[in-house]
Amino acid sequence: MKRLHIQLLAVFITFLGMLLLTQCTPVDHFYSDYLSDGERIYPGRIDSIQFKPGDRRAGIRARISTDARVVKLRVSWGQGNTYEVPVLPTEIAGYKEIVIPEVAEGIYTFDIRTFDQEGNQSMRSEIFGRVYGRSYINNLNNRIVNNLEYTPDDEIVLNWFVETADTTLLGTVLRYPNLTGDSVEVFIPPNSNQTLLPEIDITGTFNYRNLYKPSPLAIDTFYAHPVALRTRELLPPDREEYPYTTWSIAGFSSEEPNNSRLAARLIDGRDDTFWIARFSNNATTYPNHWVTIDMGEPLQVNGFMFAQKNGDRKIRDMEVQVSNDNQNWEVATLIRLVAVDRTKQYFDLPEALTFRYFKIIPLNGHDSQQQPGLALAGTFKNVFTN
Repeated sequence: MKRLHIQLLAVFITFLGMLLLTQCTPVDHFYSDYLSDGERIYPGRIDSIQFKPGDRRAGIRARISTDARVVKLRVSWGQGNTYEVPVLPTEIAGYKEIVIPEVAEGIYTFDIRTFDQEGNQSMRSEIFGRVYGRSYINNLNNRIVNNLEYTPDDEIVLNWFVETADTTLLGTVLRYPNLTGDSVEVFIPPNSNQTLLPEIDITGTFNYRNLYKPSPLAIDTFYAHPVALRTRELLPPDREEYPYTTWSIAGFSSEEPNNSRLAARLIDGRDDTFWIARFSNNATTYPNHWVTIDMGEPLQVNGFMFAQKNGDRKIRDMEVQVSNDNQNWEVATLIRLVAVDRTKQYFDLPEALTFRYFKIIPLNGHDSQQQPGLALAGTFKNVFTN
């Protein structure tokens, strides 16, 4: 019984303490901060805010509240920077777009508040955003030109190195002078690696620069610093064939005497005459075919020219050796010829070689015939023109 009395006394003391504590806490404890400004009016604040970055300016899109008292909107950022715009009655409860000019490049928290006619301001709304400028532009990259080349239709195409995927790259703007003196502008999508340049004046200079948009919401397009290149310097050199006038045949494995299918036909400058290895009597067969040509003097050579004969016996793979004494030989190149009739095919050497003699050694053909034929064999040098 004594223990029960003690427990009841403890419960009573605890209850009394809580009651006294409650009596000591003001009734307005949890909202006293608001009571200090109890007469203050808060216009409706904005919501659904979007930040739109720009070039030393900032765009903000926000929904104005339904509070018809709102007449003005103020944006604050950085160290004391502010920008104000009126809110029209027609903009109440709708979206408003504002563009803040002259914002220094940097990252900011933008404080946005609305005001009524008496100057009462709304509760704070804010959004975080980056404003771009010179530092960003100075770090933008341009695409890299690989080379220029001629198409089969004798037009000029520009080849770009493949661009690393970049979602902020919009494309590339290229300008070049044409043959009539006009300036032509071309837009190149970021995933395009070839650009045709119709009627470009190869004696002139073209320039280009990349376009970027750092965010899908950006209000400005940013341009990398332009690159200027001389067209002629990016084109392959013109090929100038050496003339045959002083050339001769220094040796051959065999030739066909019927219808004058002689080795000398390789250097007569005509694509309607040709050499064929002997087939009418004691026919020769692969791989025992060769012809040596003497150019009369050592020449600096950048590559070889060959033309297939018409009809059968076209050569597929061929080795070309070079020498200065017709005794000591070195392999200059291995080539693969296309099976087309009487069309000159050019094969560039990795670097220029100087020699007097060259030997063509057919290795196999495009058909089952064992005696190869060829219409023309020649050499060329590269010539750069202005």
